[in-house]
Amino acid sequence: MMLKKFGYAVLVAAAAFAFALGSSSSGEAKGKKMAAPPPPQPQPCLGTYEPVCGSLKGHKFNYANACSAYKDGASVVSKGACKVTAHKARKHKARMHHAKKRHAKKKM
Repeated sequence: MMLKKFGYAVLVAAAAFAFALGSSSSGEAKGKKMAAPPPPQPQPCLGTYEPVCGSLKGHKFNYANACSAYKDGASVVSKGACKVTAHKARKHKARMHHAKKRHAKKKM
């Protein structure tokens, strides 16, 4: 009989200790205050067409508006479309010429 009482006493003491240990940690409210706020949800860009020239990883791209450029991760270099240099225009023309030749060969 004495062993039973001792066992119950140990069980009650262990439960009290576990309860005290669990309640001594920081509360749930504190953890919520310390957590970082969620990242902002992406907002849709309006359909306004105000072309800008944007730079992304050292390359220039044309974007419909500044919002589209920022959403892509580019920084706006200037308002209006990017200027095409004569060198780039020649390279583009040569690429298009070779592409037309390849396309013509595939048709045959």
